[in-house]
Amino acid sequence: MKNLIYQYYDGPSWPGTEYCVEVTKAYAKRIGADHIFELNPKWRTNLGKYSPHYGQFKLVYHEPFEKYDNILFTDSDVFAVEGLNENVFDNVKGKDIGICREDFQPESRAKTRGGAINGEWDEKWVQAIERKWGVKMPRTESGLPKVYNSGVVLYSREGIMKMRKNFIDFNEFVNFIARAGIPAFYGSDQSYIHAMLEVAKLNYVEMDSGWNSFVHFLSGTKGDNRPVNDLRTKDTKFVHVQLTAADHFSAERLWKIVNLPVEEWAR
Repeated sequence: MKNLIYQYYDGPSWPGTEYCVEVTKAYAKRIGADHIFELNPKWRTNLGKYSPHYGQFKLVYHEPFEKYDNILFTDSDVFAVEGLNENVFDNVKGKDIGICREDFQPESRAKTRGGAINGEWDEKWVQAIERKWGVKMPRTESGLPKVYNSGVVLYSREGIMKMRKNFIDFNEFVNFIARAGIPAFYGSDQSYIHAMLEVAKLNYVEMDSGWNSFVHFLSGTKGDNRPVNDLRTKDTKFVHVQLTAADHFSAERLWKIVNLPVEEWAR
């Protein structure tokens, strides 16, 4: 099997981004996968403010990627834990695509009042997708719309071929969200891939959350000393560092965030 880990970044090459590439390249080598990182790839620039965020779908349409059996996309703020040897590509056997849920989000958004991302908007977005494309969107056991994260997505070659055939045009999706009066967040790449799981009839697997464990500031808080929500567990394999200006952090600081308890590095 020929596997690839693909990353890209739009913007200057910051220390945190460079360290992420270094960590990911080392992990790819340990599991026998190729690694490609592109800085400012400038792909599909006709989506306006969304253009930088739809870059991962280059691997669906760009022919040089066809030589790979499976491709993992990770954001440039996702880090493998120290010494990780478990092979992420084992998750996609017999599937089109693998993706992780954000299990904390549905309940958190349901409690959020106001703003452009909350449970009310989640529900309106889901209903709009269901009406437009005649699908049934996935929900939690409590009936809330599920939330998937696009920072770690695993593609099989079979899945990519199906996506080429069944994906809705990006502009059509973005324009539909705008016409529906739904906030811009719901036209993002993350919302797009979430919708396409059903619209494109993909055979997908919900990967263990350990492949996309978040470390981020608690919503609604401000300042350098605001509390950190650390969602890592003993099963964490990839850490998604969503801390303000993390791409500017040094390699040493990021290593601590990824591998040490929050008490040992939080201010």
